[in-house]
Amino acid sequence: MERMICVDRHPLSVRTMKEVSPLEIYNEYHDDVQAIFRSRLLTQVMIALGSGSKPLSTLRDITGSSSQALIPKIRYLEGLHYVESVKGDYALTPMGRLVEPKIERVVMLMGVLQKHRNFWIEHDIEGIPPEFLDELEHLYNIELVKDVEENIFAVYTVFQSILRKASWIHGVSSIMSPVHVEAIKEAAIGSTPIELVVSEEIARGLVSGPYNTVLETLKRCKKFRIYVAPSPIHLGMTVTDGYLSLGLYRRDTDKYDTTTDLISTDAAAVSWGERLFQHYKADARPLKLS
Repeated sequence: MERMICVDRHPLSVRTMKEVSPLEIYNEYHDDVQAIFRSRLLTQVMIALGSGSKPLSTLRDITGSSSQALIPKIRYLEGLHYVESVKGDYALTPMGRLVEPKIERVVMLMGVLQKHRNFWIEHDIEGIPPEFLDELEHLYNIELVKDVEENIFAVYTVFQSILRKASWIHGVSSIMSPVHVEAIKEAAIGSTPIELVVSEEIARGLVSGPYNTVLETLKRCKKFRIYVAPSPIHLGMTVTDGYLSLGLYRRDTDKYDTTTDLISTDAAAVSWGERLFQHYKADARPLKLS
């Protein structure tokens, strides 16, 4: 629907109509919106064509459906001007190329949330900054590591392994423990470049609290840097050249969950983690080690 513009007698005065809410738009076009997600074949065809034009035979293989089932769906998408026939193949139209990435993002996000559903339900997702929550689909290839009765040190063992394999280490955290400090000290002494962004509380503990003796050792490590975030941090993250490790606070206790981490070696997840680290580092101040 085109938005009408009302112009009064003064040539420079323009009054626009009241902004329409997404719910109002949905109510008007819900048949087309619902059709894409209600039909498995419509969704599959749109996503399949997102990577380029394809013949009917390829779409049959991708969807596992017959031509008789597919062709009516393709005709429907053609009617919406999302799909067109190009030299015997099917391809997205310019409108289709605009819509398809949004469908793909919703599908990927739902995949991330459903794959480890209990983790996202039980933890404070909003501890992740909003702009990075908006990119959560990059975390699909991530696995859950959890301390269990048979292995009560599972999370720490994986953390230690990640540090030992790393060519460089970037971390963000509002919590610290003796075992984590020792693992970081071991990596720093081994000349691994390390940069950490910590909360004000952790910084105070490093300078004058229980970890100040460790700080004396870290002062001598030329490749160790630590920064203090001006705002509260509500997560724990380690990212290296090959790994992402992410931990969150529990919703029921508002305490950091040391027993559960999300771990990934996927390039998209690692890149997401590095961008998150740089986000925190950008506003942080260096902690003077001398």
